[in-house]
Amino acid sequence: MLFDLFARFRPDQGSSHAAGRSSSPDDLLLSTSDKIDVIQALASYNARRVKQMILAINALIVLSIINNVLFDRGLWLSLAAGAVFCVLFVARRYYDTDRPSAAQFIFLWTIFGAVSYITWAGDGLRDQIILGNSVSLVFAAILATPRHFVVMYAAVLLNTIALGLANEFGWVDYSGFAFDWSNVGDAVMLYSVTAVTVFILAYDMRQLLSRYNKEYRKAKASEDEIFRLANHDTLTGLPNLFMAEKKYRDEISGRDGPKATVLMIGLDNFKAVNDSLGHVFGDGVLKAIAARLADVASDAFLFRIGGDVFGMMSLSAITPEQVEALADTVQKRVSAPLEAGGHVIMMTCSIGGAIRLDGSVTFEHLRREADIAMYRAKGVAANTFKLFDETMNNKVMASASLAAQLRTAIEKQQFKLYFQPKIELETGRIRGAEALLRWFPDGDKPIPPDVFIPVAEDTGIIIEIGAWVIQEACRECRRMQDLGHKDFAVAVNISAVQFKRGNLEAVVLDALEVCGLSPESLELELTESLLLEDEFDIKGQISRLSAKGISFSVDDFGKGYSNLGNLGKFDVATLKIDQSFVFAMFDSAQDLALVEAIVRMAKALGLRIVAEGVETQRAASMLSLFGVDSGQGYYWSKPLPIDNFIGYIDTFKDGKAMSA
Repeated sequence: MLFDLFARFRPDQGSSHAAGRSSSPDDLLLSTSDKIDVIQALASYNARRVKQMILAINALIVLSIINNVLFDRGLWLSLAAGAVFCVLFVARRYYDTDRPSAAQFIFLWTIFGAVSYITWAGDGLRDQIILGNSVSLVFAAILATPRHFVVMYAAVLLNTIALGLANEFGWVDYSGFAFDWSNVGDAVMLYSVTAVTVFILAYDMRQLLSRYNKEYRKAKASEDEIFRLANHDTLTGLPNLFMAEKKYRDEISGRDGPKATVLMIGLDNFKAVNDSLGHVFGDGVLKAIAARLADVASDAFLFRIGGDVFGMMSLSAITPEQVEALADTVQKRVSAPLEAGGHVIMMTCSIGGAIRLDGSVTFEHLRREADIAMYRAKGVAANTFKLFDETMNNKVMASASLAAQLRTAIEKQQFKLYFQPKIELETGRIRGAEALLRWFPDGDKPIPPDVFIPVAEDTGIIIEIGAWVIQEACRECRRMQDLGHKDFAVAVNISAVQFKRGNLEAVVLDALEVCGLSPESLELELTESLLLEDEFDIKGQISRLSAKGISFSVDDFGKGYSNLGNLGKFDVATLKIDQSFVFAMFDSAQDLALVEAIVRMAKALGLRIVAEGVETQRAASMLSLFGVDSGQGYYWSKPLPIDNFIGYIDTFKDGKAMSA
């Protein structure tokens, strides 16, 4: 069709040299997508403008018809105007049916045809309506492609020349006006000046629009990237916490909003995988887990909190039974064998859930509840699910309150050291004592260590408390030596947090120097699980302190992983058998044999043995028979304040206190 001619004309096919201009580097670098966008932008702009022009011209046509009728200017002129009105109405309908190329073609050539008809039917080159061709050129320059504009310009010139020939040879009678070919020349020059001027202006407009569109695309791409980075996790591509909160706020929050559930999904032991196989492998695992969770969360909103924790928001699982079923599905999917980087591993996850029951609950509140439940699940066992209830919140609030009280306890010096003697089983002599921390809040009952120590470790306050314990234990040990107990030594429990987050070496050496205590008089007791990791140079710290003369012991052996092989890798001198083994020693022959086996293996490694929880003469005698070096327990003494402990030592004789 003829309309296709207009559709094939592309703005980028026009040469800048046609207007006597050179192309800039930005013009030459304009991409195909940029050009397409420019065409689309121009088409959208032109569509609005042409529809407005058609409306205005049709209004003028109506006024023209009225004018023709009033002044009796001839029926043919009114019929021509009516025909133009109808054709332009058809062009407008093409715009309404999304055919802008056809509409523009009809509009431009209708204007040209109407002007040409009136000129031929009127006074020829002397008719004032001939200036309408200049208007046609302006419209073509603005609306059409450069090639289409050239076609229109050629049509205008040919029509002008044809009018001259018609006048010259008498094809049409224009006897009312004198004619010569200068009239044609004047018209051609008028049209040419108009054509060049409007073409340059239209060309500049297109180039300006091209540059604007290119910059707009760059800005839009940057904006989209900023939005993506701000709202999505860079590793997995999942929405982040901010995006999850926005979705909750937009679609769920409010008293009339739907019920919803938030799950916090924390991978178990991911740190060990990351440390042993590397962060690149760990990133691959996180991506694989994210893909698995996405499969499960087909009707839920999946997001990543950070690290090894993911979140899931569901509108379908809103009862405890449904939430538990969803969590079970997630755990089964996550725990399937995972192959990555040539390794096959199995990951598990601990999940905490919280259900939105109250319409006023915010996302942050719901997420915090699910977070509390997740950590409660981790505390129970790996691959466990817990649904939040208020008792969990009460425990968290109690821990937060206890943490604040711990800070006050440091400032008010509410901590005290108690000492429990270590008895050499072979000689019955006191060889030293273990320093045990006690907390006595003002006006309240003492708070047990197993209550406040975990809170102190979680909050990091144990760093400051631990430094005080070491300083105070060294000071009291030196006091005991000054009182005549020259070989007295003190043992202090060390938290894993002190190794990982504190300057333990500096604290210990400074305490020894300030108190004037020899390193051989200090023993540091470690938990068994601490020897399983070396991320914080724990082995190096132990070796350096051992080189200074400080001894180390493993506390509560048998309570944890019970791996004697690890003891040989560290500079550990003493092993303390957990009191649970001593208590059960006479329950069965197997329990007794177990204690004997532990002692024999430890002796084979060259370690000294201390037994905790000795409460009877029978237990002390049996342990001595097995070869245990020292004992500690209520058989000799419970932990005592320092002044009472000094009095106890003074009355101690032959393995028993005189007052016992």
